[in-house]
Amino acid sequence: MHLGLILPNYGAQLSAEGLARVAVAAEESGFDSAFVTDHLIVPDEHAPIYGSIAEPLVSLAFLAARTRRLELGVSALIVPQRNPLVVLKQLTSLDLLSGGRIVTAVAAGWMEGEFETLGASFEQRGKLLDDWLWLAASVFEQMPGHVHYEGPVLSVDGWLAPALVRPGGPELWVAGVSRATLRRAAMTGVWHPVALPVDELRTMAADLRERRADSRVILRINVFQVDEPETGEDERGRHAIAGPPEWIAERLSEYVEAGCDGFVLNLDYESPDLEERIRRFADEVVPLLPT
Repeated sequence: MHLGLILPNYGAQLSAEGLARVAVAAEESGFDSAFVTDHLIVPDEHAPIYGSIAEPLVSLAFLAARTRRLELGVSALIVPQRNPLVVLKQLTSLDLLSGGRIVTAVAAGWMEGEFETLGASFEQRGKLLDDWLWLAASVFEQMPGHVHYEGPVLSVDGWLAPALVRPGGPELWVAGVSRATLRRAAMTGVWHPVALPVDELRTMAADLRERRADSRVILRINVFQVDEPETGEDERGRHAIAGPPEWIAERLSEYVEAGCDGFVLNLDYESPDLEERIRRFADEVVPLLPT
């Protein structure tokens, strides 16, 4: 089972050394991957949460130099608010510099005001992401050297090298909870839903596997270790898990039974002592999870 961790590249606790320490703690505690969050320049109303943030792809380059085994990614990279060809080059460069450790979720995006600030089309974001996924798959197969792609939105005709380190290129997950997300996930083979309750995930995971039987499901969810079980919510009011280790393991096991192949966990990035919570989760919860 895949276990990933959300890193604190945003919020009041953000610092370079703090970010590195958390990534190293995740690596030393046996986590498979670690993810940063993507926002760039947000409107005022979103500043309390996302106003202080380190750009995610730059953050991955920094973390690649501070870790050795951990896979690194973004949950989730909003491709349509960037130059999509520059994103492609950045990901393939990170593949080289990390030794093939890049695995990142992508999404169409939800913050319309941020698109407006960046001069990107909010209305066309879904079409652009669809075409970018086809573009990435095509280019990864053609590298290194001359690459060519002509799609309904995007095109490229030029040289892209060096060779990819990870066979097939950086692994692309598709984040979100819409039907369009499932269609995209059937293309890449990995669905990355966020904070879905168990029953909703079960239904959508079954739908995905009807489209592509070998698909994987990696859920992102907030987990809080507290003394008594309670109804949990993340910073945007979405479903979360809160309770003692045995309770957490039971809830995560229900997700596994419903079709999850792994988790990307937010262990309360905003609070101090995140490294300690990482180690506690590894020591107290992981041994209770299905293998």
